[in-house]
Amino acid sequence: MTNTITLKSINDILEKNFYIPSYQRGYRWTNQNVEDLLNDIYTFSRKRNKSEQEFYCLQPIVVKKLNPTQLEERKLESVFDNNNWYEVVDGQQRLTTIRILLAYLVKKHLSGETLKSEYGKNEFQIEYETRKNSKEFLKEPTESSETIDLYHISEAYKAIDNWFQEHEQQRSVRESLLRTLVHTMENKEQEGIVQIIWYEINDSTNPIETFIRINMGKIPLTNSELIKALFLQKRNFENKEVAELRQIEIASEWDRMEYSFQNDDFWWFLNKGENDIPARIEFLLDLICKIAISNANQEIEKAKKNKENEIIEEKQKFIKAIGTDKHATFRYFYNKFSNGITISDVVKEWNDIKDYFLAFEEWYEKPIWYHYIGFLIYCGNDISDIYKLYRNTTKEGFTQKLKSSIKTRFEKVECEKIKNDESVQTYNIELEFSNKNKPKIRELLLLYNLQFIVNQYENILDKNNSQTHLKFPFKIFKKESWDVEHIDSFTSNTLTSYETQKEWLKISFNDLKKINNKIDNKLDSSISEFTSNPESDIEFSELRNEIIELAGEVVNDEDMKNGIGNLTLLNADINRSYGNSLFPTKRRIIIEKDNEGKFIPICTKHVFLKYFDKHGISSPNWEEDDIINYQNNIGEILSFFLNAKTK
Repeated sequence: MTNTITLKSINDILEKNFYIPSYQRGYRWTNQNVEDLLNDIYTFSRKRNKSEQEFYCLQPIVVKKLNPTQLEERKLESVFDNNNWYEVVDGQQRLTTIRILLAYLVKKHLSGETLKSEYGKNEFQIEYETRKNSKEFLKEPTESSETIDLYHISEAYKAIDNWFQEHEQQRSVRESLLRTLVHTMENKEQEGIVQIIWYEINDSTNPIETFIRINMGKIPLTNSELIKALFLQKRNFENKEVAELRQIEIASEWDRMEYSFQNDDFWWFLNKGENDIPARIEFLLDLICKIAISNANQEIEKAKKNKENEIIEEKQKFIKAIGTDKHATFRYFYNKFSNGITISDVVKEWNDIKDYFLAFEEWYEKPIWYHYIGFLIYCGNDISDIYKLYRNTTKEGFTQKLKSSIKTRFEKVECEKIKNDESVQTYNIELEFSNKNKPKIRELLLLYNLQFIVNQYENILDKNNSQTHLKFPFKIFKKESWDVEHIDSFTSNTLTSYETQKEWLKISFNDLKKINNKIDNKLDSSISEFTSNPESDIEFSELRNEIIELAGEVVNDEDMKNGIGNLTLLNADINRSYGNSLFPTKRRIIIEKDNEGKFIPICTKHVFLKYFDKHGISSPNWEEDDIINYQNNIGEILSFFLNAKTK
């Protein structure tokens, strides 16, 4: 049998049986893809004066008819089409979308009737080798997050529903599309029909090689999807039984990895910023390729020193074969399979991929590693370098390597540990606030929060406490903008307009009255006069300084204001919401935001809840003792990383 290309209407494929093998990607059409298809078909159905032979043509669907032995191996049975089945080599996205559309139209338009009773045929069916529940789900898609595939199918169904909702005379629109889909060239009406290019390959053709060749030409698939096809070729395995078991095993493990990467907390832990690659497992495959190239370059440099020209030529050829374009990762894996590969080679390559993934899972689950690695990735350290630290070392050794890597980031930050007569340690951290120092201060305050959590976890372990440990939410921290905020307001007066001055006085004075009973009536009346009379002779600066003095804030000590003991991390939106407010006002706003569920870093929360007041919140204000105690706490918790020197 030769390969054949024909045109088939959607009616021609009704009651046919399609089989999606494990090497195929899952359903991934976006809402836009679905809407584009609907718009195209509907526009065609409404077109006037169509020619007799005119039709709407879908892109090719490449299939291979399964033989009786293959049907038995796959346990495929159907009452349709004399149990003939077609393996879909290419085009399952379009085929699945048409199936979803038919399910929608039957439910919404036929008023309880079936496609068979109205048009003489049942819908075609699709069976998935590794996604058994998808077959039933396609008949009536509902909202689902059980698997990535079901999620995308349900999203496509919703996109179809939304598309029809946006059209007036929905019933008429549904009727037009349904007729366009189910009519044939012989009985078509004014709407016309939809046809597909049906490309059927012969029995001797390897479907996976065809799949790769098709997609290497136009590359609509991602690197990861092509790589998956490489691993799932039956020719990789010794016999059919082993092939089937291995295919299902690898496909299931692949799906589990991809599903795990869909966990945003896991994903943002491993990534510094936004990463919108379509299949997140590609992040892992890219990493493996990157490390292989890095290792090859290292071997080249080593060989150059030893004048080993054969090794240099071999590694340069290896790097050149991979290339540097967007398909380099696929090429890296493709080259491993192109010259023949044994089952042990396949198992080894697959186990290497799993080893990386299992390492990531272990990092994520182990609190100390989670916080240290999350910090390094946030700071820009390459995950491949972190993985190299992880390989061939003990767990304790890896922890120490992580700590040492973090420590190098603060080598230029001077920190003195001073003991007074009572053997009480105080810390002097030389990192003054400035635009130049802001990034390093942000890193230091982030590490302070992380190490605080790590210390809590280690205390739980020491006490054999089963209490659940806190995890810092890197997802929130990396997605939002964070300011280094002065706790005691830094700017002396940026309030130049009367309206902003009036607002500051009202808010500050009201918050101050709640905590200070020493406010005299004279200040109250002066503020009332200023806020009610724009022409008042009373100076705003005088009122402001008097309020600041009553609040007990440090007014003149610029060194203290700019020191690390007066700085904290805060979401930029929250920071902008209170500007140069007094500490009591800031404290109130922080508590309100915390109650609303807004993320406040734990040590920032401690600052505004006065955890560092050793006298039991003797004052609700932020005073000199608070700054000193807070800086001492930072120094104590980060003493290892700051390499505190005793004076």
